[in-house]
Amino acid sequence: MTDQEAPLKTYRANCHCAAYVYEVTLPEISTASQCNCSVCYKKGALWVFPKPEDVKFVKGDPATLTNYTFGKKVFVHKFCSTCGNSIMFIGNPDPSEPGEHAEVEMGINIRLFQHGQIDIWKLLLKKFDGASLLQPPYEPPVYSGPEPVVMFDGSKLYTGSCHCGAVTLALKNKAPLNHSSEKIIECNCSSCVRAGYVWVYPSKPQVIIEGRENLGMYFFGKKHSGKTFCKICGVPVHNELVEPSTEELAAMTDEEKIKRLGGISLSPINLRVIHDLNVNDLSVYQFDGYSIFQPPYVEP
Repeated sequence: MTDQEAPLKTYRANCHCAAYVYEVTLPEISTASQCNCSVCYKKGALWVFPKPEDVKFVKGDPATLTNYTFGKKVFVHKFCSTCGNSIMFIGNPDPSEPGEHAEVEMGINIRLFQHGQIDIWKLLLKKFDGASLLQPPYEPPVYSGPEPVVMFDGSKLYTGSCHCGAVTLALKNKAPLNHSSEKIIECNCSSCVRAGYVWVYPSKPQVIIEGRENLGMYFFGKKHSGKTFCKICGVPVHNELVEPSTEELAAMTDEEKIKRLGGISLSPINLRVIHDLNVNDLSVYQFDGYSIFQPPYVEP
């Protein structure tokens, strides 16, 4: 049975802040495309390819999504300017057919599909070598800021960036990440699964971020932290943990104080932004944040 003959199913999706809610109709999803190009990798995007007419927005105008393009500008990547979630790309892969005769290709990021419709961790992924198709090859933006001054025996300095280079960073880790005993986490909570984060948790002195003025910050739930992303290219960067107010501390139990105050000493980094590192080569712990974090996220 071909895809055209297979029964169709409608999936509901939304960015985390719910500014955009949409439905996608296509044959039942059993696999998705995992592209290794520089922008898809940094966003952790997993793609399916419906016809443009089979994507219906029920809330939010897709024309108001933030656009990002690069290289030969064949495709436009679109994301929500409030929460930073990468929703789709659209473009004409064959520049020899311009204008009204061009066939439009659309990719929809299934990370934004609502909980229970697809299990990202169990989904069969088809690897697509998009990196080799980019000509000229992508050149990672160079970090030119100061080096973190913390000293560790056997430490390794990593640098990284968003895709466009408006935000760059340096991380000095206690050991090389591929040989480290530190926990590296992929969480399936409503926010982390949508952004494709792979987290490491260094202390604040281990991290320097340049270009903070180009970071968008998204708060939700208890607002204990802000998830950051580049306002230009939409790449998720880090988690900005917020110091509790005097009133909040007074209302906490001793156990809650220890946990919250311990947390604000950290600067969690999305390892997808680190240069010369592939998160697929690391030992990553899958954390079931969707079941643990309360109250639960309400799917719109």
